[in-house]
Formats: sequence, C-alpha cells, structure tokens
Amino acid sequence: MAGRGSRRSLVEHELLDQAAQLFAERGFEGTTLKDIAESIGVTRPSLYHYIDSKEDLLGMLVSGLTETAASELAEAEASDLSPAERLATSVRSICLRICAHPARFRLLDRSEHLLPDAFRERHEKAKRAILSHMSRIIENGVERGEFWPVDERAAAFSILGSCNWIAWWFRPDAPGADAGALVDQIAEMAVRSVARCDRRTRSSGIDDTFAAIRADLDLLQRQVSRTDGGDGRG
Repeated sequence: MAGRGSRRSLVEHELLDQAAQLFAERGFEGTTLKDIAESIGVTRPSLYHYIDSKEDLLGMLVSGLTETAASELAEAEASDLSPAERLATSVRSICLRICAHPARFRLLDRSEHLLPDAFRERHEKAKRAILSHMSRIIENGVERGEFWPVDERAAAFSILGSCNWIAWWFRPDAPGADAGALVDQIAEMAVRSVARCDRRTRSSGIDDTFAAIRADLDLLQRQVSRTDGGDGRG
C-alpha cells in the first residue's frame, strides 16, 4: 500500500509540473487531456485514475499551494517565536514553495477564474487566511514595540506581493540559482521593512525623535480605539 501511495504521489507531482508547462505554452483551453497524458507517458484512460478533468488539476494546485501555505502560516502565528521570527518563518515558507514550483503558481494565478465553484471558494478562503495570519503577526509585532507602527494589513499585502512576484522572475534551473539564499534574503528584507530597531538606529536628530514619538502616539490611539469599540472615545 505504501508503495502504491508513493507511486501515485510521484505521478501526481509530474502531472502537475507537465500540465503547468503545457498550459503556459498552449493556454488552458488549448491543452487537452490527451496532451497531458502523452506528456507523462500514459494513456488518456489511465489519466482518469488521477483526475477527472483539467479543472481538477487547478484544484490540486489550490490544495498544494494556497491551502498548505495558509496552514503553515497558522502554525507560525501560533508558535512561541518572536514576531520577527514568525514573520521570517512565514515568508520563507511561502517563498520556498513558489521557488520550487513557479510554473504551478503562475498557472493558478492566471487561471483562478477557471476554478470550479467549490475549488474557487477553497482558494479564496485560503488566500484570506494567509492575509489574516500575516496581518496578525505584524500587528503583534507592532503591539510589542518590535515593529514600526504600520498598518498591518497594508504591510501584509506588500510583503505577500513581493513573495508572489518571485514566480514571475525566478527560474530554478537558471545558472547559479540558489533558492535558499534568495528566500533568506527576501525574509530578511520583509522583517527589515517593519522592524523598529533599524529605524531607530538611523534616528539622529530632533525631527527623527519627534517622528518616533508621533508614531508611538498613533499606535496608542489605535489601541485605545480598539479597546473602546473602535470609536476612539473614552
């Protein structure tokens, strides 16, 4: 049984990679199940042991990309790590998966509108969860004074955007490509974009000091507003 499961996993892995390549070359509508079957060396009837339709392939991508990412970010948020470590862990998790399968990510990004309703709902739910986890990690860092008082949702969108864009320019097979080093760099850049210590190090004048004080007051006002139900009144 274990052997069968392992073989099925290998075939599905190759199936997704080949399908993503064919869809990129010929378009989703221009690619047939026969094309996909031939690309992995099986007959079309054999292909039905793994999928029922081309749309099923998109569903497999949802499960392997967005839902897995949402689950890993949930674990990072719930961990005992510092906010900076949680943010770095989350960014690494997302970027490593995209670096490993950029074609799959591009396919899903281009074909969201083709997803069957059930898969589209799962995909949208997972994307919302990813944004929420990232936002709360940043918000926690702000509340603990480790991150600059930023709008956590805007910061999360910005960081996620930089992660997602990797799929459009990174090539795993390019000479000298080092996904590990790239992911570490992007994670560090993400943390530095919100980390308070970097900004304080640069502060040297009265204007910078007042700017930091104003930022602290803005944060305090936001926290008081939330405590009072969001109306900002005592």
